[in-house]
Amino acid sequence: MHRQSLTDKAYNQIKGWIIDFRLKPGSHLSIQDLAEALAISRTPVREALSRLEQEYLVERSPMKGFSVKAMDLQEIEDLFEVRSVIELLAVRQATKRMNPKIRKQLEEGLKTTATWIRKGEKSRSLQLEQNFHMKILEASGNVPLMEIGRGILLRIWSIQRFNIITSDTLIEAHDQHLEILRSLCTDDPRQAEATMRRHMKATTRVLIARLRDHNDILYEAIKLDPQKCSQAQ
Repeated sequence: MHRQSLTDKAYNQIKGWIIDFRLKPGSHLSIQDLAEALAISRTPVREALSRLEQEYLVERSPMKGFSVKAMDLQEIEDLFEVRSVIELLAVRQATKRMNPKIRKQLEEGLKTTATWIRKGEKSRSLQLEQNFHMKILEASGNVPLMEIGRGILLRIWSIQRFNIITSDTLIEAHDQHLEILRSLCTDDPRQAEATMRRHMKATTRVLIARLRDHNDILYEAIKLDPQKCSQAQ
């Protein structure tokens, strides 16, 4: 296999492990161990980690090597604030620019999500719910916005995924997505923006409350810096 293909393989797999929370924030990333797990040489793994470093999913320290990027509470709050601004703009523009193909994809995605929720397939449901936000960015037709938005979403997926997996908020989030889609179909940008705003506020409020609770499993999993958390409060 061509080295670039091996680098892509390593990049996609390691990124997937980070997003799925199999590699947790702060975890050391041994190039040798990853190479053995992926059955490839060290060079493409190192190149993949360098790419992930550029996307702020991985960080490199002198003498220590690579690790999954850890975040403090302030950084998480900032990311969600930026996310809200991006998605509010995306939904406004999507109201005016969304084509029938993407609208159908959004409708079918939410129908499939409802099926997985009824079957108790939380992980599959969550993946489709996350895709919903990616599709809103695509529906905006704004390429720079899509590029920036996807980068922000990738940085928070692991946290948000673990948040929903360990809570009972999936059905509520799905209902809010249905409401957002209905708003998009009204061709009223203000209504669509208001609906998305309510969803963003509800999502962020639950997450931040859990991250402030030192007894919550989410707080422990993210390995937040207690000193920075107390300062943020």
